[in-house]
This record gives sequence, structure tokens and C-alpha cells, in this order.
Amino acid sequence: MHEAVLDPALPAPAPSFVTAAALRRALIAGARRVIAAREELNRINVFPVPDGDTGSNLAATLGSVLHGVLGRRSRHAGELLVQVGHQAIDGARGNSGAIMAQFLVGLGEQARSLPRLDAQALAQAVRRGADSARAALAHPVEGTILSVIAAFSEALEEGARRQGGGLREAYAQALQRARRALADTPRQMAVLQKAGVVDAGARGFVDWLEGIADYAEGGVRALRAGAAAVHIEAEPVAHVHEDIDPQRRFCTECLVVGEGIDRAALRAALEAQGIDSLVVAGSSGRVRVHGHAGAPQRLFDVCAGFGRVEAMKADDMLLQQRSVESPAQVAVVVDSASDLPPVLADRYGIHVVPVRVSLDGRDYLDRLGLTAAEFYRRMAACAQLPQTSQPPPGDFRRVFEHVLAYQPAAVYVGLSRPLSGTLQAAETAARAPASWRRPARMPRRSPPRSGGCARSPAPGRWRATSGTRCAAAASRAGPARWCAGLG
Repeated sequence: MHEAVLDPALPAPAPSFVTAAALRRALIAGARRVIAAREELNRINVFPVPDGDTGSNLAATLGSVLHGVLGRRSRHAGELLVQVGHQAIDGARGNSGAIMAQFLVGLGEQARSLPRLDAQALAQAVRRGADSARAALAHPVEGTILSVIAAFSEALEEGARRQGGGLREAYAQALQRARRALADTPRQMAVLQKAGVVDAGARGFVDWLEGIADYAEGGVRALRAGAAAVHIEAEPVAHVHEDIDPQRRFCTECLVVGEGIDRAALRAALEAQGIDSLVVAGSSGRVRVHGHAGAPQRLFDVCAGFGRVEAMKADDMLLQQRSVESPAQVAVVVDSASDLPPVLADRYGIHVVPVRVSLDGRDYLDRLGLTAAEFYRRMAACAQLPQTSQPPPGDFRRVFEHVLAYQPAAVYVGLSRPLSGTLQAAETAARAPASWRRPARMPRRSPPRSGGCARSPAPGRWRATSGTRCAAAASRAGPARWCAGLG
């Protein structure tokens, strides 16, 4: 929304349209603003469950776009928005991430054919995005990100008409309306009022809008400053424990890929299985599904009836909340090859990353997707013997990011390197840089002498020593992770 002025001696006119280049830079600024506010958004997250991950989910969703299509130049605003929507769906995480992704899909669907956007076209695209985001939820709730998106959309439409096409003025007025809608969220939801916070997803959306506004006002200088961290001093939030239903403790997600996917039929089928906090977002070819379930495999099985299921994940929200409530305890992470009894994992708050199990061409999450009895029943009907594969590094990284946001350190214990690749996947996740991570600080403790991996003084470099056990420190700041391979 920032247009070049040909004669610097003349006052800059209010831009009447936004080009693809300016739109790309504005979206970069918005994404960076949300990523910088990640920890604050996690801190105020109490709805739909107080699992402290709304900021991480929005950061991951927008980060996938930031490091994807926004990393390349574009000459067509509509095509850029279409690609942004597609990548957001593929990278969406969590309830808020799926809603944000569906909003971006709606923008692209409306603006697809437009090489640049004026105020009226942008208002129409935002309206399509708002309607699309609301339609993605089985049970829309006011006082959430949906309310703020709706308020922003209505104000932008009014401003586009009233200002006669003035884009900057219309956007500024719509942003003010969105801020007021955000401030109203505690009055719309008792759980927010009780905790003394605004809705985290709604706050993330306003942060995104404000990042875009910063670029509209400051241009490239604001874009360069957008990577600076946002820090707000605040009192700890009182989490409401009863909001996590033990019968639906798993935050479950997947991507459904196919042709002509009927999202309404898919949503109805999932509701029939009792899936809570359900979001079905995307297009007819790629659909992101998010829901809270007691048995994640039920969600995956329903989705398999509509297309190919990819990118499965199921996070235990009860364990996530225990991390939030355990700021002085070291987190322990294992993978399901440990065969740790669930009762012990629950008792000691141990995070279990599921190994992948493949049966007749379908992948399952070990323990979460298949019980032992179900595994043997399906194996008996298989044409081929089942196979296992290590969890992808992203599964470990998601757990590491969450626990290290609240706990001082984490220890991962897995099979030794000759027996499984899970240790390598965990090490890859521990070493991976994160654009939203706070600056790394070297830990005071020394790495073990029994052999392993430890971060060297040079930033971003690692050294490895020999031995059957691998150890790498993991601190809250992110530079070190303890990984022990047993064998």
C-alpha cells in the first residue's frame, strides 16, 4: 500500500491502489509483526483451550508463507494472494492458524484476476476472506478472531465507499475498528474476562494488520524494523484448567489432498464423530482440518474417505498445559519406540513423539492412531507386512518449541543411532534455526563428556564426538538441547 512518489518535492498523494510488489512487502511486514509477538500471544492464550500455543501456531502458519511465496517477487497481486492462501493452508497450525489460512484463501479467491487492488477491490477481497473464515468453523464463536475480522471487513467496506477510493484512509479507519473489536472480546467471552486478557487469535490478527499499516506509513524502513521483537510487560495469565476436556485432549490436524473435496460434507462427517473445536479450511483440492479429539485416528479415518491424508499431527493439550504450569522443571521427551506405558507418561508429564506406521499404503501415528489391538487386527488383513519410519523433524521441533517456551530445558531420550533414525530426526529439529526464536545465549552447564553433539561457540555451528550415546543440551533460549541415544 506504499506507492513511490516521482517528484520528492511534491507532497505524496494518498495511494489509490496497491501493486503486487507493495502487497508482497506489506504481507512480509505483517507476518514479521506476528512472529515477533509470538510469546505474548502464547501468554494470553486461554481459548478455546489454555494450551499456550496460539502465538506459535500463527507464527508457524505465517512463517510458512514468509519463507515461501513471499520470498519471491511477484507482478500480479491476485496471483500472489492465491499462492499465499495455498501455502498458508499447507503450513497452517492450530485453530487460529487454520482460520487465518482460510481468510487468506478467501482473499485470493476474490482477487485472483486482479493485477493490482484499489480500495473497493481490497474491501471485496477482505469480505470474501471474512465469510470464508467463518464458514470454515463448525460452530463460530463471537469474541474471537472471527469477530475482529468481521469488524475490519465492515469498516473497510464503509471506508472504501466513503473515501471515494482512498485506500490508505479506508485501511486506517478499518484498523481502528479492528482494535476496538479486539478490546471488546473480553466482554463477549467470560473466559477472557476472567483471565483479564483479550482473545489471542484476535490479537494476532490485529498485530498482522498493524504490521501492514507500519509498512504503508514507513515503507522499506518499517519493513527492516519489522523483525524487531515485540516485548510487553504483563502479569502472568491465570489459566482456566477446566477448559481442556480430558475426553478430547488431542489437538489433531491433517491436510486432505484430492479433487472436488466437499468441505461441508467433510465437516458434517467429522461432527458426527464428536470432534470439537472443528475447523475445515481450504479449497476443493487441499483442505486443512483441525479438531480436538479423544482418538485422533477417528479424525484421520473420516478424512481418508475424502482424499489423501498428509501432514498428520496430534498434540496432547493436557501435557502442553503441564509445561505451562512447570516453569522450573526440565521437560522429558521420548518417541513411541520407547513403549512407555501411557499411565507413566501421564504421571510424569513425559512428551511422546509418535513413530509412523505404514499399513497397506496408509500412514498412522503409533499409539495415537493405532492401539496395539487395532494394529494387530489391521495387520492380519494386510497384503504386506507393516513398516515403520521415524517421525519427521517437524514433529520433534513442534514439541521442543512448546516445552522450551515455558520450561528451562528439555531432555530427549531415544533409540541409539544404529537402531533407528529417530535420534537423527530429533537432532535435526534441535539444530534447525527458527526465525521467531529469541537470540541464543550459551548455557552455563558444560556438555557431557560421554560423547555426543554440543553447540560450539561459533553461532550456528555444531561439533560431534564419538560414542554410542549422543547428548546435546537444550535450554529455553534455544541454543542447546539434551538428546540421549540409548542402545
